[in-house]
Amino acid sequence: MRKRSIFGFTLIELLIVVAIIGILAAIAVPNFMNARMKAKIARVESEFNAISTAFRMYLLDSNGRLPQWTQLGWHVAWAKFTTPVAYMSVLPFDLFQPNREDLQVHDHLYYEYSGCLGKVSMNNSANKGKVSDFVLASIGPDIDDDTDLISDYPKSLVFIPYNVSNGLNSNGDILYETAPGLNPS
Repeated sequence: MRKRSIFGFTLIELLIVVAIIGILAAIAVPNFMNARMKAKIARVESEFNAISTAFRMYLLDSNGRLPQWTQLGWHVAWAKFTTPVAYMSVLPFDLFQPNREDLQVHDHLYYEYSGCLGKVSMNNSANKGKVSDFVLASIGPDIDDDTDLISDYPKSLVFIPYNVSNGLNSNGDILYETAPGLNPS
């Protein structure tokens, strides 16, 4: 006669159930983490579409000039999109920036942007700051800024675009360009 526990199950039966639950958890947890990462990437891409619309409205009202963050700083440049005319309701924080202030990449929490007229740098005095095309960048899941020379866009060869086919945490920044082929890399 088999000895039963107080709940009517043997120790072997309980261990098998615990092992099955462990195997299912080992399968489900990574998939859940991947779903969270995919959701963050999708949210950044959605925000880029909204920011792009705000940029286009701002360009119409400001004679084709984006605020020059190189002179103003990121916070002041992004604030120009919210006041006095609200092209955006809130400042767009980069979702992939670390939360702690001492870990911020390049001392700001915002998406990076730069613009150009054709293939001329925004810093070039010949175009006088007028913008017809622009790029938006998020540091991406690798939490490493691969757009160090974004102010020299599109001449900079630093852009490493994020590609989900290399894995969800692969190198590269999530980029949004108004015209294909602006990124020279």
